[in-house]
Amino acid sequence: MSGFGGWRPALREARTGWPVLVVLAVVSAVLTVVSLLWPPVFDGLSTKELNRRLAAAQVDGPLVTARATVHAPRNFYGQSTAPQFGSLDSDLTRVGEGMRQGSSGELAHTLVRVSGWAQSDGMDLSGAGVARPHGRAGSVSLAYAQDAADRVRWVAGRAPGQPDGAKQAPIELGMSRKGLAQFGLAVGQRVQLSGQTGATEAVVVGAFEPLDGADDLWRELPLLNEPLDAAVPEGHVRYGQALVAPAGLEAMEARGSLSLSATWAFGVAQQPWGNGGTAAGVRELASGAKGFKRSAVDRVCGEIVSDAAPCSAGVRTVTPPQVQERLSALVDRFAEQRARTVSLQSFALAGLLAIGVSTAVAAARLGARRREGVLALQRARGAGEPVLAAVRLLEAAPAVLVGVLAGRAVSGPLAGERPLGAWWPAVAAAVLVAGAPAAAVWWQGRAVRRAGREPVQRRGVKRALGLSGRLVLEGAVLALAAMGVLQLRLRGALAPGTADPDPQLALVPVVLGLAAVVVVLRVYPVPLRVLTGWARRRRGAVALVGLSQAGRRSAAAATALLVLVPALACAVFGALVSGTVRHGRVEAAQWRTGGDAVVLGPSQRPLPLEELAKVPGVGGVLPVRGGVAALTADEDGSVVKGVGLVGVDQAALAGLEPGSPVAAALAAAGLSAPLVAGAELPALADAGTAARFPDGSFDADAGASRFRVRIVGVLPAGADRDRAIGPVVGEVGGGPLLVFGGPAAERLPRQTGQRNAAVLFAEPGRAGSPAGAQRIDGARLRSVVAASAATAGAGGAGAAGGAVLRGAPVEVRDLAGQLRESADDGLVSALELAFRSAAAIGLLLGLAAVVLELLLGSAERGRMLAYLRTLGLGARAAAGVQLVQLLPVMAAAVIGGTLLGLGLPWLLGPALDLRAFTSGPGAPAFAPDWAAVAVAALALLVLVPCAAALEGVAGRRRVPQLLRLGEGAQ
Repeated sequence: MSGFGGWRPALREARTGWPVLVVLAVVSAVLTVVSLLWPPVFDGLSTKELNRRLAAAQVDGPLVTARATVHAPRNFYGQSTAPQFGSLDSDLTRVGEGMRQGSSGELAHTLVRVSGWAQSDGMDLSGAGVARPHGRAGSVSLAYAQDAADRVRWVAGRAPGQPDGAKQAPIELGMSRKGLAQFGLAVGQRVQLSGQTGATEAVVVGAFEPLDGADDLWRELPLLNEPLDAAVPEGHVRYGQALVAPAGLEAMEARGSLSLSATWAFGVAQQPWGNGGTAAGVRELASGAKGFKRSAVDRVCGEIVSDAAPCSAGVRTVTPPQVQERLSALVDRFAEQRARTVSLQSFALAGLLAIGVSTAVAAARLGARRREGVLALQRARGAGEPVLAAVRLLEAAPAVLVGVLAGRAVSGPLAGERPLGAWWPAVAAAVLVAGAPAAAVWWQGRAVRRAGREPVQRRGVKRALGLSGRLVLEGAVLALAAMGVLQLRLRGALAPGTADPDPQLALVPVVLGLAAVVVVLRVYPVPLRVLTGWARRRRGAVALVGLSQAGRRSAAAATALLVLVPALACAVFGALVSGTVRHGRVEAAQWRTGGDAVVLGPSQRPLPLEELAKVPGVGGVLPVRGGVAALTADEDGSVVKGVGLVGVDQAALAGLEPGSPVAAALAAAGLSAPLVAGAELPALADAGTAARFPDGSFDADAGASRFRVRIVGVLPAGADRDRAIGPVVGEVGGGPLLVFGGPAAERLPRQTGQRNAAVLFAEPGRAGSPAGAQRIDGARLRSVVAASAATAGAGGAGAAGGAVLRGAPVEVRDLAGQLRESADDGLVSALELAFRSAAAIGLLLGLAAVVLELLLGSAERGRMLAYLRTLGLGARAAAGVQLVQLLPVMAAAVIGGTLLGLGLPWLLGPALDLRAFTSGPGAPAFAPDWAAVAVAALALLVLVPCAAALEGVAGRRRVPQLLRLGEGAQ
């Protein structure tokens, strides 16, 4: 401690340096708050978005359903004990709640409710005045839904109740208005129901209307709202359903009905405080959804399932439930997008932490400069650099600790019930901030030692090595940046479903920011010398003096650029990602729609093309067929599975979309020639499949049908992006693709589970647009689809006795709705919020860094201006000199930060994969949000003069306005 002076002088010295310590404490507090609040805030937004997606997906039907056959109550000897009035509802509840409560973890919190319904087999409907459509009796099944009372409005009569007698009294029925009209019935009319178990009398006691015809009850039991005429080998049969009380089905059990078909629909939702949107929660939810089938069977039937021992369900028995769920697929897609969001947000967080540390470095340099005299005296008394650095560390550590604790105190209440983020980013930043004053003192001492040495004349290698100190540091930064970029490009994109932050994707852009600062500092003096030479040839001293001072202090600009370049690069990169995602989602919405609207229906049922063409506003209809097949090559017998099949009429496609590359390729291949029976179907293949099988002929296995396929050409690049066939490509895409035209398209098999499309154009020859979509009568379009044969039982539970088979769901998409959906994504909004917050905080820290850097040279700059004022320079000219001094730094920061932000996608390569956000046919093209880029650049251009104004106010009392006799400018 020799030459240091002791601890008491050190404490007095620390009290004089309190402004720098306050800056370090504030920076530490800000970085701590950001680090700790980042994960809980995002988890809250992520959970909210997951809940929105769950609600949107349930519009198309329950995400989790279970089906089973319920057997009538019997005693120990197998004898029927029906009826047991009041037991059916409790048995349905017991089974449904048992399955729901049998789930665990995050799935148990997500399954918020369960609703069951049961229905009997179809029975012939007859009686006086009862209609006989198509010359035969209609078929009606009886259905009881637990929550039907909250979903219907009784417009006539009353709701069904318990029959007066278990075996003789008429069963009370409730039917919809449409059902009454199509079966020729009226309230109060008695009818006869005849089935395999005999005949029973029934009476219609009420007529109802659905409160909401789009909820899952009417989707799962469509015949309850409106009867359907379906084809049978003998002609057509009208199928319908009647609503009954649970006692109605219990009475049917007493009259010989042995079994009922039961369904349980599970409602899913996320509470605002739930954990489904967290990394662990989303994994647990997906795993629980995939294992729900096993857990449901175990809960209802126990660990041993046997056909000889039915599962107990109160007074009844049930078969092992068959679970169908779409929840896991939805959660898996959400998890992939969430993982990409976390990895990109980690870059914004890492950049913000780096900017904060750079601001601390600027404050530390200012503190070292202001203590330069004291430090010189301490060095002269024999204090070593380690001791001086240690004292600065001991001064900064308490201030930084106070900042960290203050940040923790602020973060706790703001996080609410969610756990705070990991401590290590805040601790790492705090350690670097606390070490900044010690590093500044050591660097200052290094400069003092080098300035006191005698210059040594060196030649050759020694001279080169003697000048390589800065080059070695800069070369190390550039080499590290190059290695990081190479590693990222070789590694490729983040593995899907990986929800942890990506350290490489977070740190490599930070290193690239340092490399950009190195390049800017190397290039910075060159244009500055050119501008200074230009200023010498012009009249006036403002530009010349300002540029000359900027050139003299070019090395001092390093700290300001170290903050401003990464801050602006983060803002520009965020604007680029945001613009690309928004633009890509719009393109994906247009691709999923095809034209102005599209109707997707099951492949085995025809779409009403003629009726769709008559919908007001529709100018053209393009039918597109889809399917999937496994191809076996004739050449070597290799099998290619999951090949997408798309069939389209090239002439119709060319007429509705003249610029279609697929239409041009199909026409050039001559696929309009007629085909004989059993001939190979010619097709165009994607480039990969065509290159693998240049003369490919295949046996195609499409499930129930087989046919021959021959590749006759190659699809043009980007054929899968063709909007007109996009809806079907989206259904069958993801792997190899074959496109058929002309007669071959008509011969593609109709596969169960696949969907065809009818793409609607408001104005043929023009791509779809929101204005065109609005011209199409959406209500009329949906009514035409609802009345078509394609919707018969599609997506529902089927009609009585299983006469109407379930197919792929029917869906109507309009471009305006798809565009609204594309703009409403919580994860995209969270990503934008992360970059905007990081950019805003980074630019504010940049403002502080510039103020500190200006204060660092305020004394020299003030004396220089005082000298010029003494020589007669006016106040406005002096202000102009100060502004011109800042212009080179501002220009360098704007150019360097903008170029780095725009160049990051090219540098990061495949590691920056945004397809998870767009759900389009491929990676979206980079499309920066130029408005946001301009705002960020203008913000920097405004903040730097503001920093100069703040520095002027802070240093006004310390800088002389004029020189007195004997004073110099320097």
